Amino acid sequence: MYLVFLSESGLTGLSADDPSQPHHVHAGLLVQENQYISMTGEYDALIRRHFGAPPGADGVPSQLRPSDLYQGRGHFRTWRPEQRAELIQDCLSILIRRETPLLVSYINKEEYLQARATEGNSIYGDNDPSRLAFSRLLLALTMFLDENVMSQMNPDDIMQSAWDVSDYAMLMAGSDTPSISLALAEFLSDENDSVNPNIYDDLLIAPAASSVGGQLASVCAYIIRRWLQQPAAPHGYFDALRDGRVIQVIYPYQFD
Repeated sequence: MYLVFLSESGLTGLSADDPSQPHHVHAGLLVQENQYISMTGEYDALIRRHFGAPPGADGVPSQLRPSDLYQGRGHFRTWRPEQRAELIQDCLSILIRRETPLLVSYINKEEYLQARATEGNSIYGDNDPSRLAFSRLLLALTMFLDENVMSQMNPDDIMQSAWDVSDYAMLMAGSDTPSISLALAEFLSDENDSVNPNIYDDLLIAPAASSVGGQLASVCAYIIRRWLQQPAAPHGYFDALRDGRVIQVIYPYQFD
């Protein structure tokens, strides 16, 4: 079973007009349940190596906040840039060594505002950017799971109308936000063939402070959002995730 750790970056609510955050990103990190214990142990070890104590100990953050780590704020305000870079690289290495699949969806907020202001597009006024972007992450997850199933089938079986469910995906969110809950409910109630039986219809809440997968997903979501803002600029962390076969898809929300 896949544990799909969810995170988002660029949350500005319905305003969607913050020039410093022109995109809203959702990330889903797919961790095989039999790999999660070793991943957690490796993460704990790297925190001890960098801070000298386990997560949550005196002077050690219980969770890594990507913006603080990237920009040298909060717990990292006294860290040298190379120290922060080493910690980020160590976090990404946990995923790269395992080729942990990362699915990403995003929405361009300027395009969202334009679509919302267009006559006849009232649907966008009733949906915040996060909800729309998350709907695309669910589609990306469905396609990923379908491809996994097809890769294990012979050509004759692929033509069958019904496939056996051989693996499942459990969604793990850091909090029960209305945007995610509503998008998931809409997706699962859809009567067309896009709904994948491999996806459990429950959303488990795994607070970031106690979820290594959620924290690593948050780091990835932040890196992707930084890349989207300036795709032509050098982005070593993004390149590492892409070249390390972690990033599987970056799916934009497209307006009609």
